[in-house]
Amino acid sequence: MGEVEENQPKFPESNDESDIINLDELEEKIGYRFGKRTLLEEAFTHASYAPGNCDSYDRLEYVGDAVLNLLFSKEHYFLYPRLSSGQLTRLRASNVDTEKLARVALRHGFHRFLRHNKPLFEDQVILLLL
Repeated sequence: MGEVEENQPKFPESNDESDIINLDELEEKIGYRFGKRTLLEEAFTHASYAPGNCDSYDRLEYVGDAVLNLLFSKEHYFLYPRLSSGQLTRLRASNVDTEKLARVALRHGFHRFLRHNKPLFEDQVILLLL
């Protein structure tokens, strides 16, 4: 394979140490200290990482999606008083979009902390950066 270009992300090597999330670095990047750090680990653990052996972010994603929908709904409701409910729904959906949120995560380097066993993950990240 060719060399990784400068703008492409660097992934940890596949060894036992890469399974450990550097929570201090992650908290510094986020700008928040977690009282219950296990939630932070869970938030960065994909279901493919160890199916049945640890919690993944699926349940947290469910709550997070609801929170984002509420926040965007409130913001759009007051910013755009003349839009119909259908227009507001489409606007919210365009802001709470998986690809858009993935690009934000990449921009901040959060992909480096994700624990997973998805063979195509690195390729998907590179495609989003193009």
